[in-house]
Amino acid sequence: MALDDYFTAHPCAWARQIEATDISTRILAKAQAAIYPAETVSRLGPAKTKAYFQTGYGDQEGYYRVRPALRSQVRFNRLNLLEGQPPFTEPMQIIFCRNVMIYFDRPTQEELVNRLKAWLVPGGYLLVGHSESLTGIPHGLTMIRPATYQKPLR
Repeated sequence: MALDDYFTAHPCAWARQIEATDISTRILAKAQAAIYPAETVSRLGPAKTKAYFQTGYGDQEGYYRVRPALRSQVRFNRLNLLEGQPPFTEPMQIIFCRNVMIYFDRPTQEELVNRLKAWLVPGGYLLVGHSESLTGIPHGLTMIRPATYQKPLR
């Protein structure tokens, strides 16, 4: 929704595609269904709810589903961050990997950060959770602010 709002206000020829990944196929199926209870959606306010959601009826009353135009911009794939190749072929402009590294030891965090860095375009951004730190991990990224890092242009 944030990207759609931005690109509506700032039209450009950039293609946009969101690659949503998780190791859990159950979580991916839930995310791909894009159905949320009314109490969650109501926090967005009436304008966003109307613009981005369809209202459930009958046995779906009290639930909202993300509109197809927005859902079509997201691809869902299983990904083990530490093994194999990613399900995407193009490098990423931005990678959000929030609150994942806290579950790994330091050597595994280093491996993960360097894999993520390789998946970024030069100048791309890596955003990690605020409780996570890349301090002490050799990575070659520039810290823009806490939890926000940028891959050098060269």
